[in-house]
Amino acid sequence: MTTRTRAVPIPRGRRAWYDSPWRIAGHALSATATIAVVALVLALAVVPRLLGGASLTVLTGSMEPTFRPGDVVVTRGITAQEVCADVAVGTVVTFLPEPGDPSLITHRVVGKTIGTFDDGTSCRLITQGDANSARDAPVSPEQVRGVFLYGLPGLGWVRQWVGQNLTLLAVVGAAALVGYGLWSGSRRPRTRVLSLPVPAAAPAAPTPPVAAPGDEREIDLRERELVLRERELAVRERELALRTAGRPDPSATVTNEA
Repeated sequence: MTTRTRAVPIPRGRRAWYDSPWRIAGHALSATATIAVVALVLALAVVPRLLGGASLTVLTGSMEPTFRPGDVVVTRGITAQEVCADVAVGTVVTFLPEPGDPSLITHRVVGKTIGTFDDGTSCRLITQGDANSARDAPVSPEQVRGVFLYGLPGLGWVRQWVGQNLTLLAVVGAAALVGYGLWSGSRRPRTRVLSLPVPAAAPAAPTPPVAAPGDEREIDLRERELVLRERELAVRERELALRTAGRPDPSATVTNEA
């Protein structure tokens, strides 16, 4: 029997990410980066908004070494009615230097005066920067905008740079997405060719011969001859049986009529 072979393409599946230490490291780095970005968004935007506060970038060194320029200070909101009761000495607060000044100052409360004042409030806060030698002017509860919640070192400059280069970041991000799409599209699974034995086809069964039209008559005559022979054998068997029984064969009896 002859054996043939045929080429069968076998797809080579992509390796799982945990099969390679480089892929494991890559997935770990990407997961860490994703978690860090989500945490920063929550810390800088979501939490302050939920608490009615703000995230502010430190621009001066008046609060060193507690806060340095470039740090981010996150505060929670507080109302003027809550300031006199909730803000204690040692608390860091963010306030307006003057009622009409939009800039904000973040200093520590070093003293507190209780009384009745012309603006209807019942206290004044005495504040001072940790690195300053002089105290600030008394702060009315109406000037206070928030109480310190937590700080994020060095993120102020990063946020400021991002805010100034949003267009560049958008272009780089779009180019990265396009490049990744092209790269992932070109990574098609490769195939390898294997030679598999193919059994040869079994020989066909012999086809019975077909009688020619001239042979049909001869076949019919032979069939008739066989039938006659079978009848002749049957008659002889009957004669033999009668002779054995001692009776004459009725077919051989002759009747004489007068």
